[in-house]
Order: sequence, then C-alpha cells, then structure tokens
Amino acid sequence: MWQSLVDFISQSIQFLYIFTEKIGIPNYGLAIIIFTILIKIILYPLTQKQMVSMRKMQELQPKIKEVQKKHKNDAQKSQKEMMELYSKHGANPFSGCWPLLIQMPILLALFQSLRSFFDPVNHPSYVDLTHANFLWISNLGQPDPYILPIIVGIATFAQQKVTTTGNDQTQKMMLYVMPLFIAWISHSFPAGLALYWVMFSIVGAVQQIYINKKPTIAIEEAKAK
Repeated sequence: MWQSLVDFISQSIQFLYIFTEKIGIPNYGLAIIIFTILIKIILYPLTQKQMVSMRKMQELQPKIKEVQKKHKNDAQKSQKEMMELYSKHGANPFSGCWPLLIQMPILLALFQSLRSFFDPVNHPSYVDLTHANFLWISNLGQPDPYILPIIVGIATFAQQKVTTTGNDQTQKMMLYVMPLFIAWISHSFPAGLALYWVMFSIVGAVQQIYINKKPTIAIEEAKAK
C-alpha cells in the first residue's frame, strides 16, 4: 500500500514532466509545481471546509470568552454551551486536523519518492536527470541548505499570517515558531520537497485570503434576521 503511493507520486511527477516537455519547457521543478497545484485543487473541498470552520472559530472567540466568563465556576456547563455554540454555527475545533492527516502521507511519500527519483545511480530508468535542476538548484533530489529553506520559512509565515486572526497568544507564538521550525528542518529535505511546501503554502495563503473576504458568522446572522 505504502509503496504503491510512493510509486504513484513518482509516476505522476514523470507524467507531468512529459507534459512540460510537450509545452517546450522540460523541467522536473515545473512538474513538481504543477503537481502541487493539482493536489491543492483535489484537496480544496476539504481545505475549504477546514478554512471556513477555522474562520468561524476565530469569529466566535468573543462569544466563547463570554461563555467562559459566565460559567467560570462551572466547567461542565461552560463546555456544554460552547459545544452548542459550535453546533449552531457549524464550527469544529478539530477541523484543522483533517487536512494535516491527509497531507502527512503525501509529504512522507513525496520525501521517499524524491530521494530515489533523482538519485544519480539508482534513479528509475525513465528519469531524465539532465532536467533535474531548477533555477539555482542543481539537483531537486538533494537538499538546498540555504536559499530554499529561507523561502520555505517566508511562505509558511505568509500562510500562517493570513490564517491567524485575533489576539490568541498561542496562535501569535505559532505564527513565528512554526515558520522557523519548518525552515530549519527543510534544509535537510530534498529540494523538490521544499519546493512542494513553498507552493503548497502560497496556494494555501491565496485560498485563505479568498475565504477571509467574507466573515462567515456575520453573513449567517444577517441572513437569519
């Protein structure tokens, strides 16, 4: 099962590389970018649901604080009213977990795939290593220890920034800690995986900006009146 996913990703990247050949710009970096965009399109229904739910959670924060203050001495009643509030507005405090759970196998399989895909000795016979470079990167299967990790950190920060609203201290801390952590670990990733993360973050930020244009709770309450 796992090897089938790894092989599917490798063959998908090769298929998209052949597409770049047909349009006259053969490059595996471009193939990975297209692959990332396609993954984001496929996952969009789930991602949109998660983003809307997170947006609702953020808009509900004032009401949640009111409930917590009102029942500060009765944790059970406070929890019950908060769950009713979530249910009323279709918000799910655990909604952010699902896209991550789906994304992790893809990231791990892509990591394993790229390590062998661009291996100078053991790469699949159909891979054309003469097009395994991208911009300043000489081989997408090897780590880029400096420039790409910085771009990864910036892209992750941008996505976190448009996702994070309100004054929650934990969210503010993660806004800076997460990009630094992702940038640090990406210096040892295959450059192709870091490129995938950059594009995934950029497209995710664009999608979040689109979702953020309309305050979901305000619209629902206006329609109910």
